[in-house]
Amino acid sequence: NRVSISGAGKISSDVKCAELRCSGAAKVHGSVQCAGEIHSSGACKIGGSASCESLSTSGSFRIQGDLDARQYLHASGSVEVGGRLTAGEVETSGAVEAGSVHCGTYKSAGSCRIHGDLEAESAVLAGAVEIGGLLNAETVDISTSCAVHIGAIGGSRIHITQKDIKALFGFIRMASGCARIGSIEGDTIELEYVEAEIVRGKYVRIGEGCRIGTVEYGENLEAEPGTVGRSTQTGAE
Repeated sequence: NRVSISGAGKISSDVKCAELRCSGAAKVHGSVQCAGEIHSSGACKIGGSASCESLSTSGSFRIQGDLDARQYLHASGSVEVGGRLTAGEVETSGAVEAGSVHCGTYKSAGSCRIHGDLEAESAVLAGAVEIGGLLNAETVDISTSCAVHIGAIGGSRIHITQKDIKALFGFIRMASGCARIGSIEGDTIELEYVEAEIVRGKYVRIGEGCRIGTVEYGENLEAEPGTVGRSTQTGAE
């Protein structure tokens, strides 16, 4: 029913339980099948895959296989998933690394490193971002003062801006270089401090600090001078 480790514990095979709590150092050589919550405030390492209703961690959580958190994953520490991460909601303020991610909502205020694709209904990223494949979401909102490297972005509404920080006499804007993205495709696109090879959208606004090779737009394009190499209207009658 309930597995609790408050010191150092090692389990040599699989675990099947209703609840797993770890406040020390836990190592499971097999897989974990948890009907309820996995809660870790220490260092937890799983050699196989894991499934649970929810996962909350404020320490270090490492899993070599896939992770399925049916309801939510909340992390203020570090989470490392060797395979695919599937969840209803992902909310992190620490560091997340995964092979690929499929979820309903993805919110990150820390660092996000995904080797493959990130698929979500909405993605809100406010830290360092590295996505090797495609970021695909209905709404994408990226606000960052850190490094951003994404292979491609696809969605309905895409908004990327540089993060403001509060200074002594108001707000100042960080000058940390451009977010580097291979291609961006959506309906409504607003960009600031973005470097991309091609941008395709219906309504496109290219703001300050951008370096865009080609823009293909359907209805309207607004661009700061010198930010776009070439533009083509594809939706003109």
